[in-house]
Amino acid sequence: MNFRDVALLSLLTVTPLTAQTLESSPVRLSLRVAEELRVGRPAPAVTLPYATAAGIGPADQPFELHRELGRVVVLAFYPGDFTPGCTAEWRAFRDRAATLFGPEVVVAGISGDSLESHVAFARQLELPFKLLSDAGLRVARRYDAADANRARRVVVVVGRDGLVRYLDRAFAALDPEAYVQLGAAVSAARAE
Repeated sequence: MNFRDVALLSLLTVTPLTAQTLESSPVRLSLRVAEELRVGRPAPAVTLPYATAAGIGPADQPFELHRELGRVVVLAFYPGDFTPGCTAEWRAFRDRAATLFGPEVVVAGISGDSLESHVAFARQLELPFKLLSDAGLRVARRYDAADANRARRVVVVVGRDGLVRYLDRAFAALDPEAYVQLGAAVSAARAE
């Protein structure tokens, strides 16, 4: 039994069922246990507002992962705009985009920062990518990429078929080897 199972069980209170209990207060209980994010499993849904260096994207047209089926998608969760590690990571993504990702690969950054912060960050670094605002960290939690109040540095490559093809739960933004591994994963996903 893992930590999530224990946490789930601790939330449930078991009351003995009697005929009187069933007659007086019928209760339906349904539990949905999320599958653990792993390579080979479907990527959890992502629907979030975004910003680019050009400004905030249309409110009625958020970034939706399912619309990108047929393309390789890199989801890069990061703690925050303008932090030293995140700035280094996004500069590396920008500078190496042609060889790291190649054509027809969608790269989306996800953090809890506001859309306005994302616009300023994208403009300052001249980023050609969409930066998604996950203010409540709802999506980050689905990807096991959230600490208490901010996103963690996690990189996920989603294949054309919507399956997770690569997962780095602790992407090392300052380690050149991390980019080599990510580039190889993107190339492999593009070849599938």
